Amino acid sequence: MKRIFIALILITVIIGAFELTACGETGVDNINIEYDAKTVYGVYWYSGDGEYVRSSGDMSADLFDPSKPTFVFAHGWEPDANNSSNALVEDLVTHPDTIKQTGLNLDYNYAEELKDMGYNVALLGWFSYAKNLGDLFKYIWVDFDGGHALSVRFAQELASVLGNDYSQDVKIVGHSYGSQLALATTYQLSKFKENGLISNQHIIPTRMTLADPYIGMPKLINSWNKIAKSKISYTNEKISNRTPNVLFADQMDYVVSTNDIAVDIYCGMSIASTGYYAYDGSDANFEKLSKNCAFVKSAGLMEKYGDTSIHNVTRDWVLMSIVNEVILYDQNEDIAPSGAASDEQIKSMRGKCYNQNFKGLSLSQDSMTLVDRMTEKY
Repeated sequence: MKRIFIALILITVIIGAFELTACGETGVDNINIEYDAKTVYGVYWYSGDGEYVRSSGDMSADLFDPSKPTFVFAHGWEPDANNSSNALVEDLVTHPDTIKQTGLNLDYNYAEELKDMGYNVALLGWFSYAKNLGDLFKYIWVDFDGGHALSVRFAQELASVLGNDYSQDVKIVGHSYGSQLALATTYQLSKFKENGLISNQHIIPTRMTLADPYIGMPKLINSWNKIAKSKISYTNEKISNRTPNVLFADQMDYVVSTNDIAVDIYCGMSIASTGYYAYDGSDANFEKLSKNCAFVKSAGLMEKYGDTSIHNVTRDWVLMSIVNEVILYDQNEDIAPSGAASDEQIKSMRGKCYNQNFKGLSLSQDSMTLVDRMTEKY
């Protein structure tokens, strides 16, 4: 009996040692920040003249200049094949659907304008894999192609390119399901820092701007019951049956409280945000999310173009506000949310909710209304 007892102890010790080796002392997977530069998915850098080039170990300064701030864009579900010049990334230009919906003759090359503003411009390219809505949550948070989730792989590539000596700011903008990817990638970079995989705080975004984020609904996620019991890639944090909107609010709370990130969110279609429109205190997850950001309902755009038609219009509203450096004001003549508001200004708006006013896509005529987060009155 004594021998059996000792044998059981030894087996337990061996299993425990294996788990520490496999996942590290903190429970995270043992990984490094190296990345596979041969994959189709990855980080693509804008060189100018409509060209996007994949990360590499010998990038020239016209692709990545460590003395400049970095702008990262994450596209969402079902990218338009007509909106890509290389079928690898969604071009950072005016979305064709925005032109169709508004009837305006818009011709923005946001990447070019951001480059002229002094940014390194990077796109999280997952164009070929963003087509099946039911798989996107799994790809972003849980696993992808038999390995780590896309958020981990993008975090590894960004960390590798920026490196230990980078000292500028990083701004990350997500549209639609790309907002999930922007948040998840920021979460992974935060965990990299927390677990000693990287030491440079400047790799973690200082600003996260989300354009009509797709929060996600379990009924639209393939095998949700199985995914709900799985773990987040790299960190092995249990999802623990948290629905996507709960997980989104939790992880936003983590990255903001850990890194003091400035976050502004601009919602368009009600279905994309799973009903995140009721400023009435009834939704604990919305309360957790909104306390960490400046939250905007695109009320004017919705009234002009309709609820289901402003998904990409909201994208372009946000990007136009950034490249045109549009500062907006509320009814009290205080600075209100826009892509051009400074990080500190956005931080000062945490917990505040706004309605966007102008009934059309014209930021020069636009304004915001600060509303009571419990009554939606002003």
